[in-house]
Amino acid sequence: MQAPTHILAGVAIQKAFEKMKFRPLALFLVAVLAFLSHGLLDKFARMTYHRPDADFNDPVWVGYHILVLLATFFFVYKFWRKYKFGIMFAILPDFDWVFIHGQTWTGLNIPFYKKPHIHNFVHSIFDTLFPFLNNLPDYRYNPWTALFEVVLVVLFYIFLTRKGVLNRH
Repeated sequence: MQAPTHILAGVAIQKAFEKMKFRPLALFLVAVLAFLSHGLLDKFARMTYHRPDADFNDPVWVGYHILVLLATFFFVYKFWRKYKFGIMFAILPDFDWVFIHGQTWTGLNIPFYKKPHIHNFVHSIFDTLFPFLNNLPDYRYNPWTALFEVVLVVLFYIFLTRKGVLNRH
């Protein structure tokens, strides 16, 4: 899934533990669950427009990623102050790409960081516990499946911002 989905998952997880009295346990649970949420959401990314190769010549790919970038900035701006802990752990595996692609862009060489180690670790957990998730249909190259994630993000955002289960105040 794209960054906005991971960010909203981190926010939801931290919100779920806001009222827990024992803060160290709450923060531990937020960290673990937000981190694991990344792996779970990535398994479902197979069913969304999530091609592994950037295609800057494709106007659909470019437009979709501009929307993703804008949504990422918006959600970080809106939720960072209160939910930074959940957000950080939910997007932590994506720092793999910062290190891997950053080497290409900057010319730096980090010999031990050529593979997405954090992603591989969190994915191995789900590969072991829920191997059937690898059998989800693969629509990553179908631009229309971007709508699945857009609808998910919109519904997730509505759920998080309206008064209800996670918004009792």
